[in-house]
Amino acid sequence: MNASRLKRLLLSCVCVLLAGMPLAPIQAQTLALAQGSPATYVVKEGDTLWDIASVFLQEPWRWPEIWQGNPEVEDPDLIYPGDVLQLIATADGPRIVMERAGRQVVRLSPTVRESPLLNPIPTIPRQALQGFLVENRIVDIAAFEAAPYILASATGNLIMGAGHEVFTRGVWPGTDTGFDVFRLGATYRDEQGELIGQEAIKLGELTVISNEGDGLRRALIVQSDEELKAGDRLLQREAARLDLNYFPRSPDVTLDGSIIGLLNNESQAAQYESVVIDLGVTDGLNEGDLLSILRKGSVVEDVVAGARVSLPATDIGLLLVYKTFDKMSYGVILSLTEPSAVGDFVRTP
Repeated sequence: MNASRLKRLLLSCVCVLLAGMPLAPIQAQTLALAQGSPATYVVKEGDTLWDIASVFLQEPWRWPEIWQGNPEVEDPDLIYPGDVLQLIATADGPRIVMERAGRQVVRLSPTVRESPLLNPIPTIPRQALQGFLVENRIVDIAAFEAAPYILASATGNLIMGAGHEVFTRGVWPGTDTGFDVFRLGATYRDEQGELIGQEAIKLGELTVISNEGDGLRRALIVQSDEELKAGDRLLQREAARLDLNYFPRSPDVTLDGSIIGLLNNESQAAQYESVVIDLGVTDGLNEGDLLSILRKGSVVEDVVAGARVSLPATDIGLLLVYKTFDKMSYGVILSLTEPSAVGDFVRTP
């Protein structure tokens, strides 16, 4: 069956299923195939699940609705280069099924362990994962100023960085020895001037190596992005909060917000860079949620009517939320048609 006949069959199935159903459920359930979506697709090295979902669907975040794993193969929920994906028509609408290609196996001597030469494809582009390395936090100012801090170099160095020992001081939370080093960054307020978040910028990491008594501890700086200073604060390390293999999803609620900050004092953000938005947990936003990015429409003069007309906003990209706080969140830009900037809108796709 060629691609055009398959698409006509899929459309017929969808029409039959939707006939007689209320309008609201139809809008919620309809899956729109991407223009030119193929009947079959052979997975290539370098593909991502997000790329493949975009080949088949106009709304790639709805991939879980169309994916139908093959229970007869090993790791049926993983996709490898060489696997063949087929678009089929079912009673429940279009579905993607997979045929597992034979994978070459290498024997690792001197053990008897065998390992496939190919790894499963990642969920999102590896370049986007760099955005998850942004480990800034939104902090309570009083709690931040009560945290332990760097007192001075332990060796008399004028510059404190990776490999140097320092003295630290403060009220220590438990017996942890690993800490991240932070300095206050941007302060974010809403249009009414109310504080919605205070950013703390991560500068490095250190490990406490000895307790010198009276709240004083010697520590080794194990990593630094820039020179550390006396007074920089120490916060307990956080575990990764988002499973990077989790597939992006649309929020459960309708959300409207804005991009309110960019990193490193940039004026614009490109694909795979992180931004700050004014939506958070209290708004119903979750880590792993996907948001559309929109550019505000311009105001033009209607020379016929003699009036000024505001044009609608333009969709320019998609944002994946990876760290949420009460009223703010960090997200990494997955796709973009033009550079994004502070003031761009974000909303449920």
